[in-house]
Amino acid sequence: MEVLVNHLGYDAGGRKTAVYQGKREDQPVHFCVRREGGKTVFEGVPAECGEVAQWNTGYYWTLDFSDWKGEGVFCICLETSSGTVVSESFEIRQSLVTMRLINAACYYFKAQRSSGEWLHEDRSLSFDGERAGRVDAHGGWYDATGDYGIHLSHLSHGSVHNPQQASFSAYTFFKAAEELTASGNEQYTMLKRRMLDEGSFGADFLMRLRAPSGGFFRSISRANALAHVRGNRKIGFEYHASSSQFSEKAATADEEVVNDTNYEVSLRSGGGTAIAALAAASRHYYPGTDYTRDEYLLAAKDAWHYLYENNEQYTNDGAWNLIDEYCSLLALTELFRASEEYEYLMEAGAMAERIYKRMVMEEDQKAYLTVRDGEPYYHAADEGLPVMALIEYAAVEMDEEKSNNAIKMAEMLMRHMLFVSASANNPFGYPRFLYKDEKGIERIQFFFPHHTAVEPWWQGENARIASLSAAARALLAVTRDTELKGALELFADQQINWIMGLNPFDSCMMEGYGRNNIQYFFNDRYDFMNCPGGICNGITSAEDNEEGIAFIREPGGSVKDNWRWAEQWIPHVTWFILAEAYKRI
Repeated sequence: MEVLVNHLGYDAGGRKTAVYQGKREDQPVHFCVRREGGKTVFEGVPAECGEVAQWNTGYYWTLDFSDWKGEGVFCICLETSSGTVVSESFEIRQSLVTMRLINAACYYFKAQRSSGEWLHEDRSLSFDGERAGRVDAHGGWYDATGDYGIHLSHLSHGSVHNPQQASFSAYTFFKAAEELTASGNEQYTMLKRRMLDEGSFGADFLMRLRAPSGGFFRSISRANALAHVRGNRKIGFEYHASSSQFSEKAATADEEVVNDTNYEVSLRSGGGTAIAALAAASRHYYPGTDYTRDEYLLAAKDAWHYLYENNEQYTNDGAWNLIDEYCSLLALTELFRASEEYEYLMEAGAMAERIYKRMVMEEDQKAYLTVRDGEPYYHAADEGLPVMALIEYAAVEMDEEKSNNAIKMAEMLMRHMLFVSASANNPFGYPRFLYKDEKGIERIQFFFPHHTAVEPWWQGENARIASLSAAARALLAVTRDTELKGALELFADQQINWIMGLNPFDSCMMEGYGRNNIQYFFNDRYDFMNCPGGICNGITSAEDNEEGIAFIREPGGSVKDNWRWAEQWIPHVTWFILAEAYKRI
């Protein structure tokens, strides 16, 4: 029996919820919030929720104390039939929690910068395979705890699950700095400077990663995790019909002919967000960069015009899909902001129309997206990005009708997300999703499926839920629907709460903060230790049950390497920063 809370605490002006995890017979009837020292400041009644799916983690009640706006250190006391249950202490402060979390996440990125012997190698990289030449691609951030490679998208052999990695991280720092400026909170001055520093570092890396074609190289690959560094870092390629790493697709890798396109990215595998990052960089003066603002913008323009005309030859399947389109919409929006050239705005409007055509309309002003050929869109890392891209486009669109329509479409998509998330017992507000399983049957569930086109890649999805928090908060700023605003605010905060410890395992996912941080075991070794401020992959469904739940803290049984749950990955922190920056506290 325990009262689960956000381990760091809550912003005074935001939504504040807790969850009681106990047994059905506990029947709590009253709770109070007490200030450190014992004074009760708020009283409320728990709301019964029940069991969740096949988690087998307990029976749940939710506790809402959003109406309390006071600051200080508090705990929650809950009266049950079995006695009084007291939560761990937590803080409520105005802006402090948001500032602390963004600050920690920024320090994580600083620690992930390529340096030392890795930097030495990256200044003169040869190509993996047959391609000739060398590239100075120094800079960038290590991708994950156990992967010192640097990637724009490491799943470009797949068609519909491509994550945005280093290029989107670079973009995020510029966007987050702008959102903090828009908040009007003068306390963010130093954080904004550090974000521009990190964003400029990322933009410089993307400039070096440009290919002679006009696009970008995909990846700096490394040999196995424990190999020595010297000579083992290359400009990597990705098979288009196979996988060098995963599942039975790896068996066909030797049959595939690798040419120059395999080394470079499509719009959906990092190219679109790289263009957005460089266009954003061109709007911001920051001293110490290796390139001028004009050079950033010219590179962004050149990359867009080349990739738009040639995207199909860089995708794994020779076709466009939704991910190409929402990454393009973000790129075009940023190109227009930076250049004020109207043609980019017209192209952005056309790209938005392509996205609308992929929407399946439902009753009550709800809709969901299809990624291709009627296949529902869901994503392990970037599920909120289509909504965010539409809102960013709406902000620059000068035609009021078109702008309002983009916001309307974003509202419909988030209403669908809120509806499917609420269509089952869900005390934590975890975002559920609609998908088609390997047999083509439509299902709704909590966690990323085991069996997909990128099988056996499945992991905790802290990036996904943070992206949806960012999308909800971005929409909050522009929607006029009062009822939707309230639901979005709660949903957005619930995702951050989950990451910060308000989850069935009472585990804070950010290393060095809160309680019960998970550690990464690689082949029973501690060599790859998580970095303070970084966020681990997180909670998944059970290994043998899509409706179950798992958070494997140590290897054992069938788990020899607990990367799916414990490994840190830069998209988690990237989206977390953006979600907190959009918060406007």
